[in-house]
Amino acid sequence: MNNLFQNCKLQINGIFYVLPAEVIPLLQQGAVIVDLREEVETDIKSFGVEPIIYLPHNQFDEKWNTLPLEKPLILADSVGIWSKKAAATLQSKGYMQVASLAGGFNEWDKDGFPVKAGKCRPLNGPCLCMIKPHEKK
Repeated sequence: MNNLFQNCKLQINGIFYVLPAEVIPLLQQGAVIVDLREEVETDIKSFGVEPIIYLPHNQFDEKWNTLPLEKPLILADSVGIWSKKAAATLQSKGYMQVASLAGGFNEWDKDGFPVKAGKCRPLNGPCLCMIKPHEKK
């Protein structure tokens, strides 16, 4: 089986890193994004592409085995720290086609790739005591 990520530009210590510009073509070839961000983050903004699996990193150790073994997986978090660790874990468990999204969701959003608004607006307030989420109407 060919590794869908073998032509990616960045590989460090056996882990492929997918650039945001590489994601959509990979999704069209059968890859799936695994969003490791917590619900508080995805409630503000999420990836505006499919397919996507939500598996918050605080549940990863218990639920990693629910991820499809036969699909190429692009692991994503906010900036790329959790996804690198998750990719290494999945490789050690026999997953052959895993990659980490370089720069995570923040880089994806900054580069102008599709996002969708969640049910909450970003936190705001003039001082820390007034920072709170605002529900969308």
